Amino acid sequence: MEYIKITNLKVDYQGEVLFQAPHLNVQDRQIVGLIGDNGVGKTTLVNIIAEKPIIFGIEGQVKRNCHTILVPQILNNSEQSGGEKEKAVIIQALLQINQTQNSLLILDEPTSNLDIEQQKWLIQVLNGLKQPLLVISHDQTFLSKLVNVIWQIKNQQVYEFKGTYDEYQQFLRVQEKRQNTQYFQKQVEIKRLKKNQQEFETRAKKSTKKKKNISWSDWKIKDSSGLEKSLFRKSTLLKRRIAKAETTLEKPQVHHPITLGNIENMNLELSQKSSIVRIKTQDVAVHKKQLFSITKELKIKGKEKITLTGKNGAGKSVFLAKLFHNKLAVWLNPQLKMGYFKQNMAQETKETATVKEVIYKNSIFNKTTTMQLLGDLHLQRSFDKQVSALSGGQLVCYKLAKVLLGEHNLLILDEPDNFLDISSINALEEFLRNYPFAVIVVSHDQNLLKNLNFTSWKIKNHKLITPSDFSSKENAKTANQISLLQFKLDQLISDPNASFTDIENISQEINSLKNK
Repeated sequence: MEYIKITNLKVDYQGEVLFQAPHLNVQDRQIVGLIGDNGVGKTTLVNIIAEKPIIFGIEGQVKRNCHTILVPQILNNSEQSGGEKEKAVIIQALLQINQTQNSLLILDEPTSNLDIEQQKWLIQVLNGLKQPLLVISHDQTFLSKLVNVIWQIKNQQVYEFKGTYDEYQQFLRVQEKRQNTQYFQKQVEIKRLKKNQQEFETRAKKSTKKKKNISWSDWKIKDSSGLEKSLFRKSTLLKRRIAKAETTLEKPQVHHPITLGNIENMNLELSQKSSIVRIKTQDVAVHKKQLFSITKELKIKGKEKITLTGKNGAGKSVFLAKLFHNKLAVWLNPQLKMGYFKQNMAQETKETATVKEVIYKNSIFNKTTTMQLLGDLHLQRSFDKQVSALSGGQLVCYKLAKVLLGEHNLLILDEPDNFLDISSINALEEFLRNYPFAVIVVSHDQNLLKNLNFTSWKIKNHKLITPSDFSSKENAKTANQISLLQFKLDQLISDPNASFTDIENISQEINSLKNK
């Protein structure tokens, strides 16, 4: 069954095209992932499909053979957990879906407020749906485990790919490789044509000159004009071919990794081995409510990088805020300069300076690095705008860039990937991996956490757990396994009917655990 059919859709604002979609459809059992940079029109497209009011002009046809249920993106601007709000709204939408025949569920950034456990719940629930689904997401793990069709808005066009997100990424890599090969081959061909054209032109010019071994009388008799015209004609034809080839020669876009070695303020250097923060044993609470305990002294060294995870409401944001505002029982290195990015930073600002003025004034990195990060966060078009004139999404990116580039040697980042698009999240990951100072980052993006591969702190069962706790628990578990196997081995050895093979297998298992 075809639930949605889009034909020759064109969306514009005041004469400027936002995007075009010649042909799209949503069919039975499809889970469509809608991706693209912020601002390209993803939410506008789903609002059109769901028949919600928009400010854009529309041409073309959208045929709906179903009832649409849209769950918009929840922007959590309160202290209450956005994850529980999001989950409640999604459950309500799922109940509606089950009570309505021929319905299409549309979700706009459903994981942006969910913790990792809630994300797993959502993936399991959505994979069990019998109805089709259209979802906007920048969460690559979520997309990989769920969707079977991709719609991407890029260069004002909606492209469709029938396959999983991982298959789409592989397709893009192959396509990029093919484009690079074709570009190189065209360059070689243009170089060859230019060489041939120059040879014809040189021969044409020489054809009218008298050669030394020919007398003037013989030279006058010799008719070289025909040869000259022929050579010049070939040269001209080659010039046209070269011009056409150069016109169609388009260099593939290449993302260059950001370089962070160009720091213009060296007063931030701290020894990699020395502690910059020492957090004492204590209970962390908010409004007299205990959230979790720190049961041993924690140290953060000069260039250490840490990820902090835990369920929504566990106390991650409270901990980061208290650390930055020096509200914990903590020792801070006198040379420490902390930069803090907190959730809900899209609030209005009265800053009248331009983005360019503020960022250049605050950045410790050179112009190349500064400009590249601003480009990666899609702020290049807003460079000369007043900060007060930025939209909500632009303001979040601006404040993140200001913290990342600022005069700090410890970054405290509370879900900096929230509301960033995929390309910006990848740029953030690259920046943090190469950042020359210490970092503490909270995130629920499983792909980002995996790729960062920082030291892992976790709030679990009302305790802050570090890698040494993980290894202690693992050692205890291994010791218990060895004790149990040793007991079995002793019983087998004392049993005259025991198999030698069983004894040997258990002995090998014990040795394997001991050598772990």
